[in-house]
Amino acid sequence: MCHRFEMVSGEEADAVLDWLRAVRRALASGTGAAMAVPPAFGKPVDVPFDALDCYPGAESSVIVMDGERIEGDWVSDGEGASFVGDRGGDLTRVDLLWGVDVSWKRGLVFNARIESALSGSGLWSEAVENGRCIVPVRAFYETWNVDGGTGGRKPQYRFASAGGTALLLAGLRLGDRFVLVTCEPDAVVGRVHSRMPLSLTAPEALAWLDRSTDARDLLARHVPVSLKAQEEPAPTKRPADSDQMSLF
Repeated sequence: MCHRFEMVSGEEADAVLDWLRAVRRALASGTGAAMAVPPAFGKPVDVPFDALDCYPGAESSVIVMDGERIEGDWVSDGEGASFVGDRGGDLTRVDLLWGVDVSWKRGLVFNARIESALSGSGLWSEAVENGRCIVPVRAFYETWNVDGGTGGRKPQYRFASAGGTALLLAGLRLGDRFVLVTCEPDAVVGRVHSRMPLSLTAPEALAWLDRSTDARDLLARHVPVSLKAQEEPAPTKRPADSDQMSLF
């Protein structure tokens, strides 16, 4: 479960958007995704990190694909995987609220298990077909919940890209709101938590945004993103319901 991440600024989100557009052009030309250099984000100037903290109910930049697309040919990402190339659909940035209200649960539902989403769960079925989005973030946080935990406050860990670039988290859009998609943890997150947000490479993110892509096939080809972990002090602020968990 993820109930906190570090947002990118609007300007940084636009830089990620330009990067994904460049990756798409590179894939279409056959030069490979590595030719498009991702933006790297250092410590923000005059902005404390906790000011970038996003909790359920807050607004964050999200990348979506608008308009119709025409299916292209299979192209290589230059790293051993192939994806269907896009010849239509425009990538754009929108600001959405994190978490959705449901009538049968107190508080917001803000995570969607990929297993339930792909099973055709009623809440997510339409979003999986037509509402896929990408949430660019600096980092996400998980609270230690493995090996039985410890007494008192459980340590919290910050997970960021090992290369210092933005993480591209898979999401689902429902109207003016979104949820993060979670999956089984990789080796790095698995030492801390039993779930993690689904973090995608740039070619995978483009494939995720393309609603004609079979999500199961995409996950079967998924290449884990290299992450680094760092234990963090307790945040200075907490959401109103920090223990709210997705039932899905």
